[in-house]
Amino acid sequence: MNAIVDLLISRKYHILRHSLLLAVSFIMAIANFYNEYPFGDHPIVGSLLMAVFLIPIYANVYILVPRLLFRNRFFSYLMMMAAVVFITILLVICLQLISNNDLQKNLQEADWSIIILNFFSSVFSLALTIAGTTSILLFQHWVIYEQEIRELEETTMQSELEQLKNQINPHFLFNMLNNANVLTQENPEEAAKVLRKLNELLKYQLNDRYAVSVRLEDEIHFLTDFLNLEKLRRDNFNFIITREGPVEEVSLPPLLLIPFVENAVKHNNDNCNLSYVHLLFKVERGCLQFICVNSKPTFSQEEKRDGGLGLANIKRRLQLLYGKDHTLRIEENKITYTIDLQIKL
Repeated sequence: MNAIVDLLISRKYHILRHSLLLAVSFIMAIANFYNEYPFGDHPIVGSLLMAVFLIPIYANVYILVPRLLFRNRFFSYLMMMAAVVFITILLVICLQLISNNDLQKNLQEADWSIIILNFFSSVFSLALTIAGTTSILLFQHWVIYEQEIRELEETTMQSELEQLKNQINPHFLFNMLNNANVLTQENPEEAAKVLRKLNELLKYQLNDRYAVSVRLEDEIHFLTDFLNLEKLRRDNFNFIITREGPVEEVSLPPLLLIPFVENAVKHNNDNCNLSYVHLLFKVERGCLQFICVNSKPTFSQEEKRDGGLGLANIKRRLQLLYGKDHTLRIEENKITYTIDLQIKL
């Protein structure tokens, strides 16, 4: 199928397409005119007769279709095409008359039913050839248009993905610096640990932000450091990370899962009770399942959270990257908030 499409639209087959068109046109001209009408002793006229057959075909290819049909001027196209075909038939008749040595005798002895049938057969063959070339041109136009649209969509998508990733990084950095600022006043030594850990996290972000994909193991290591950093800041915080299946074989776009965990930490801060975040990474049957469960603080059970900038961005990124190959479910009850993301690998 791809070979046929290349033959019809690729520039490298331009000469071959014209050779085939010439061959088909001459065969149809010979079949319809040369054997039915005598050319007498004028072979040059016979050659001109076949050449005239090409006039409406190439007029259609290079003038009528590009200037009228592609510009949605359908009525003008049909009128001009009819005029070109009519002029072509007149030229054919004129050439046949010129080539005839004894016109009066031939007209008297002619079988007019055969002549009329042959005339309409010629018109039909010409119309069929024109319709065929028009169909090929429309197909070429459609394929090129679809390619341009696809390239534009891919360029737009890549640009939007880069913009979304760039939005995530400052958002994450702002939260971490805010944490370090709080600790600087309460516990300078712990603040130093936070800043060292933050340095490692930022190195990961800077090194991988332009990568197409990263190992899931690296992303999990990043999240572990992130949660350990949060644990340094909060005494009543705990987390569990569980792996199931061949996690080490999976790669995914960088910084894809951070906003989920970041929002989980942001919205489970409870000064009165133990708060937690549980992460599950499960790879099974060509599918990655990521579950993030976080506790909800008792003082905000009635509050409705929207996820903020990070979660909104990640939903958009998932849609751009995976489309229908992913599902995202968010469940909330009085004590927990759960993210369940599944991606077909």
